[in-house]
Amino acid sequence: MALKETFENQGNFLFRYRGHIPIAFILLAIPFAFLNSSAENFYFYLFLSLVFVFSGHLVRARTVGRRELHTSGRNRSQQVASRLNTKGWYSMVRHPLYFGNFLIWLGLAFFLGNWYLIVIFCLLFWLYYERIMFAEEQFLERKFGSYYLSWAENVPAFFPNYKKFQASENDFSWRIVFKNEYPGVLSTMTSYLFLLILKRTASNNEFSFEWMDLYFALFILLFGLTFKFLKRRTKVFFEMD
Repeated sequence: MALKETFENQGNFLFRYRGHIPIAFILLAIPFAFLNSSAENFYFYLFLSLVFVFSGHLVRARTVGRRELHTSGRNRSQQVASRLNTKGWYSMVRHPLYFGNFLIWLGLAFFLGNWYLIVIFCLLFWLYYERIMFAEEQFLERKFGSYYLSWAENVPAFFPNYKKFQASENDFSWRIVFKNEYPGVLSTMTSYLFLLILKRTASNNEFSFEWMDLYFALFILLFGLTFKFLKRRTKVFFEMD
C-alpha cells in the first residue's frame, strides 16, 4: 500500500476514535502530576490554563456558530461536508476546530505546570491530528476538486493567518453552538475536576477530595443532563445539525 493511502487510512481510523483523546490525556497526565507535585505558582498556571482553554472554546464557538449546515459537525463514523466552508475562521485556517482543540488541551496541560508534559502533549497531538487532517483534505479534494485546491493553496493548514480574514455571510447561531459544543465543554470541566484532585493528591501525598469538588461534580452532572434533555426531549435544537 502506498504511503499516501496508509496515511489516509490511519487518519480515518483516528478520526473515528478522536473522542477518546480526553481519556488518553488524563492517563498521560497522571505520572507527570506526581513528578511535579508542588503547589507553587498554582494561580499562575491556573490563569494561563484558563486563557488557553477559553480561547480554544471561543475559536470553536465562532467557527461552529457561523458554519454552513451539514459541515464541521461532531460526526464520528465518517467525513461529512455538503459544502466547503471558506469564510470566517475558514478564511484564516483550514482546520479551525482542530486548532481550537489544540488550545483547549494545551491549556489543560498547562494546569499541571509540568513543561515535559506540555512538550510531549504537543508532539503527540501533532502526530495524531496530522493524519486526521491529511485524510480530511483527501476527502475534500475528491469532493470539491479544483475549488478546494485553490482555497487550500492560500489558507494555512493549522495556525491562523489573521490577515486573510473574510467575514462569513451566515448569521451566528448560539443554538447550533450549544447543541454541538456542550459535550466538549462537559469534557473540559470533567478534565479540570480530575486534574485538580490529581494535583492536590500529588501535592499532599494522599488522596484529597473536598466539598467544593463535590459541588463542581454535581454542577457538571446537572449541566450534562440539562443539555441532553434539551437535545433529546425538546424542540430547542430541532432540525439543527
